[in-house]
Amino acid sequence: MSPTPNKIRAILRWVHLLIGIILLCYVYSPFGQNVLFQWVVKIFFIPILVISGFGLWKFPVFNKLFGIK
Repeated sequence: MSPTPNKIRAILRWVHLLIGIILLCYVYSPFGQNVLFQWVVKIFFIPILVISGFGLWKFPVFNKLFGIK
């Protein structure tokens, strides 16, 4: 049972929104002063945000790349 393109797009959208909220916390909250939080955001969350944004923007190419029908 493979996931449908609609489910994949919905998952990408939620991941993108949740990581965007974490990025807003990094910018606007005092947690941004914590060095560990800074490294986690820079190394882990920003690349996921970029990849999910690219996946939403170029969804048909994303589907062809991973063979989703």
